[in-house]
This record gives sequence, C-alpha cells and structure tokens, in this order.
Amino acid sequence: MIQGPVLVTGASRGIGRAVAAALAERKVETIGTSRDPQAVADRIPGVRYIALRLEDPKSIVDCLREAGPIEALVNNAGQSQIGAFEDTPVEAVEELFAVNVFGLLRLTRAALPAMRDRGRGTIVNIGSLTGLFPLPFQSGYAATKLALEAFTKSLRQETRGFGIRVPLVVPGYIRTGIGVDSREFAPQSSVYTAEYQQFRSLQLKKLEEAVPPEAAAQTILRAIESRDPKPVYYTGKNVPLMAFLKRLLSERRALKIIRQFYRLP
Repeated sequence: MIQGPVLVTGASRGIGRAVAAALAERKVETIGTSRDPQAVADRIPGVRYIALRLEDPKSIVDCLREAGPIEALVNNAGQSQIGAFEDTPVEAVEELFAVNVFGLLRLTRAALPAMRDRGRGTIVNIGSLTGLFPLPFQSGYAATKLALEAFTKSLRQETRGFGIRVPLVVPGYIRTGIGVDSREFAPQSSVYTAEYQQFRSLQLKKLEEAVPPEAAAQTILRAIESRDPKPVYYTGKNVPLMAFLKRLLSERRALKIIRQFYRLP
C-alpha cells in the first residue's frame, strides 16, 4: 500500500497522466508535474499540479520545495527525437540528454536525502524497449534510455540498504503523444530519406495499434506498491516475450530482426 505523496513527472498526458489518475482514484496524495501547469486541460480531480522543466536545475529545486516530502517519485517525463543521426544536430542530442538523463538524475539526487533519512521511498524510472532493441533513426533517444537502464540498476544497489526501492519499468509501443510528436530531423535532401520514410510510416502504424497508457500505468502502480519490486518490469504488447528473446539472440540476429520488422533492406 502506498503510504504518502507520489510525485509523477510529465503528468499532463500519456503514461504520466494515466499514472496520476490511477493514484488519485486510489485516494493517494498525488502531485503531477507539467512544464506549464496553467496550460493543463482537463485536470484530474485530486491531483496537485506544479511546474517542472527538467533541463533547468533551478526548476528542479523549486519543484521539490513546492512538492514537499514525497514517498515515491515516478520519473516519467521525457522527450523523443527521430531522424538519421547524420541529419540530427549534436546540440539537439545534447538537449535530449539534458531532459531524459541529466534532468532526471538531478531530480532523483535531490529527492534521495529525505527518503534516506526516513528509511523508505520508491523511485520508479520509465525506460523504453528502444533501449533494449535500439531502433534506426532513434539513436539519441535509444542512448538516453540505455543510459537510464544502467543508472537505475546501479542506484538500486546503492540505496537498497537505506530502504529505497528503485525499479525500472520498460514500455514498448504505448498509445501516447511522445512517439507521434517526436522532434523530427528528416530533410527531404537526406540520403536516408527512403529508409527513414519506410521506418516512420510503419512506426506510426504500430503506435496506432498500441495499447493505451492505462496498461502501462497499472504496471507502474505494481512497481510502486510492491514491498520488494523487481529490478525491471516490462509492459506493452509482446514486450515481456521480446525481452526474453533478447537474452537468447546474438546481437547480429537481434539487429536483423529489427530491420525485418520495419521492412528495411
């Protein structure tokens, strides 16, 4: 049973919104972050909204000060990019890491002392199947999620003796805005245009067929509520099976399957 306030980042839509709604329905004190809380339409009853910009260290400090003591942190907020690496400015990749990795690390680091002093707390990080099966045209995004996986597993070991639980939840395709609204780098003059368009058209189709964010939210709630959460939870259509197969496949075979799945030559 969740005892205290839960801070959910990126709660204005997608998985974050679904998690916040599920917590509020359970009468758990829930704090949801948004880059602009005043712009959140259709607010969830029982959720307190506060501002957070993960690329801004001051915003992180202000967010935790306004939130007050929290029992659990769900690191859900993030951004996505799509396009060939050669077509993507390095500055754009740095901006992606600023939000998906360094901002998350700063927020987590700032939340840890209070949890450690109380002798309990839960930090749930949201990864991506893209970190396990890196897709073409999403090299930056995949890199951030692979970094997050390694960070989560290391932090889990460091904080275990202080009663802090740190599971990773890995979704596959979930019907949220992040995949559709990915920041795109795909100039028509690119030498990668033909393969990119093939990949992107099939990816968008898969996103339309994906499970709703509420399915992922239920997995995240299990991770929060567990007294001894698993290191990794998988959620989404066929995702547990894909994670199992990844252990059996050679890297060469896994990459070949990705290309076959997206009908790339």
